[in-house]
Amino acid sequence: MLVFIISALSLLVLAIYISKVNKVNIGDGLAVSASALILALYVLAFFRLMQFIWIPALACGFYAIYKMFQKRDVADNCGKDIDKNERNVNGITGTCLTKRLFYVNGFILGMFLLVTIVVSFLVSGNVFSWWDDINFWSSDAKQLFFMNGFPGKYGNVSPEFGDYPPVTSIFKWLFLQLGNGEYKEGLQFAGYFALNTVFLMPLAGRIVCSLYHGMSYSGSAPSDNAGVDKKRGAWFKCFVFLLMCLAFISVVVLPGVFNGIIYYGTPADITMGILYGTLLISIYEQDQCSQTFYYARIMLYTAVLLLTKSVGIEWAVFALIFYLMIAKKSVKMIWSVAGSAVFYGSWLVFCLIRRRVAKLTGAGIKMATSGTYTAPLNTSDKAGFFWEGLWTMPMHADRNITLDLPTGVMVLIIFALLISLVFLKVLDKKSGFRIFIFMLVTGLLTYGIIFLAHISIFQGEDQYLDAYAMAVSVARYGFPFAFGSFVLMIRAALGGERGCGLRESGDTRRTDGLQIQSCDGNSKSYGQLFVLGFMVFVLLTADYSGIYKHIWGYRQNAASLLQDSYDMVGDDGRIIVNAVLEDKSLWGKRVLVMRDGHTYHWVHDTYISKEASPVPLVYDAFLAESDDSAVMASKIMDKHASYLYVEDEAGVSADLFKPLLADGEEFSAGVIYKVIEQNGAVVLERSE
Repeated sequence: MLVFIISALSLLVLAIYISKVNKVNIGDGLAVSASALILALYVLAFFRLMQFIWIPALACGFYAIYKMFQKRDVADNCGKDIDKNERNVNGITGTCLTKRLFYVNGFILGMFLLVTIVVSFLVSGNVFSWWDDINFWSSDAKQLFFMNGFPGKYGNVSPEFGDYPPVTSIFKWLFLQLGNGEYKEGLQFAGYFALNTVFLMPLAGRIVCSLYHGMSYSGSAPSDNAGVDKKRGAWFKCFVFLLMCLAFISVVVLPGVFNGIIYYGTPADITMGILYGTLLISIYEQDQCSQTFYYARIMLYTAVLLLTKSVGIEWAVFALIFYLMIAKKSVKMIWSVAGSAVFYGSWLVFCLIRRRVAKLTGAGIKMATSGTYTAPLNTSDKAGFFWEGLWTMPMHADRNITLDLPTGVMVLIIFALLISLVFLKVLDKKSGFRIFIFMLVTGLLTYGIIFLAHISIFQGEDQYLDAYAMAVSVARYGFPFAFGSFVLMIRAALGGERGCGLRESGDTRRTDGLQIQSCDGNSKSYGQLFVLGFMVFVLLTADYSGIYKHIWGYRQNAASLLQDSYDMVGDDGRIIVNAVLEDKSLWGKRVLVMRDGHTYHWVHDTYISKEASPVPLVYDAFLAESDDSAVMASKIMDKHASYLYVEDEAGVSADLFKPLLADGEEFSAGVIYKVIEQNGAVVLERSE
């Protein structure tokens, strides 16, 4: 628990320091410091030293505190100088701006802590039931928890998903430290929620700041008093505070509008989409901070994005295209790209060396390079279900008494919002046209790739011959586009040009994350109206069914889900699990489980593997009537197993494995044997 406490406190202190030094919203500070923490844990994971993250975290925390106190007077004077210049733009005096910045940042930080702590507590009793969690996401985080890093060659606990990047598992690892050394599965849900929430904070900061500024000072220039003008009554101040709370909560529940799986599992797609949206608005705000911080932030966000899921490269490329179309170009971008590429490249090299290749990755490469691909016979049927799911089924997959929007309708709303911003002159026509082309092309590519995946690497999955299942899949895999585009539009709606008249020195840079309006008067700001509209939209479209299930309703089914999992493992499976978990030397070492080939175990095997983590299990079968020891040796070698476990209640496998035993060994089923390769032959030696 101490590791978590030190890391979390250091993250908060570093976030405050980043916000203060770079004069950005605390939301940016939280996301940037979280990115740095994740990447530091990622590096330590290669050496299985994640438990020592508290050392660099503590050092960074003390350094930030020292620098803040050392530079306090200088920073205050600098802030006043900035504010004097800024008064020429909007009439806000230095004292007012400084106090208002402190108030708003304090509110955002306090709400972040409150919501994260409360929700983490509420969801920490949840149990995994979503197939992808059982198959990989929860098992991978569990192995990371026990090993404090990545396993060796062929040692990943879910071999079929070997090259899946580790960001969500890394953040879950951090929250699993709250178990005081005991593995508590529900803490993974807390870590997943916190991970998504921290990368929503840049958006939350901008929305809350815009709302607070507009509600507090609408109609006249503010006085030197911080907070709401004193002429306003206490009831109005309370009203503004409640609106700010509602705005913050609206941002937190926004991802669930686009995909409800976030309330039933821990998919990396949602995290990846949130990061993509945050990256887009960071690129959009080129003149809101120093150029050094601007490009460092892009590098950190992109690196974490690439390490969230394998297809993160697609969204990183889209973000780069957005930069080339929208931003003022600088050679510094080369360093941002290179820095993120180093992190991503390190993962690819690691997977290559450790032989971590996902089943879908291999299938995709084979289909793309073999030249033998043919569309399945049900392609037209899937196209029909794809279209039906796109336009008629709720993208969050739940039913509420409020509005349940399909993906297609949401896409139309996004483009309608863009057109309205141009019409209202919030965006100039040139920028609006470029963003329109960017979203149109990336949208067509996104949904085209999704459909292509369903008739190629997913062509054998017949569950997608259904409009509802297809709608869930489209919303999940298309989440980064829909969510990222919507977030970009909301950010653009908050105000005018992206820093008219700002200079590299930052003389007139806003310190509260708000947008200075265009100096030439060609741009208008409807920020507060858009914020209020945003809150109404979220309230009307949020997935209340999913939210209730996520934080409270799961308790009604938790016991039955645990029983279902227990039954899926079965008595025989528990014997296997107990056998491999007794020996810690097996952690991260592949164990081949051999069974009679006349029975089917595939679904059960997935549940067994989850329980056996951090020991990676792979499975194969024997046929006593037709196989021989040479076949068994070949299967053992093909599976790259370090150990062998034979399940054989009938006692029919002895003749298959006796020839492989070391001299003097007696074969017994239900015993773990170490696999030794001698001169190209397999030798089995009983593991002690």
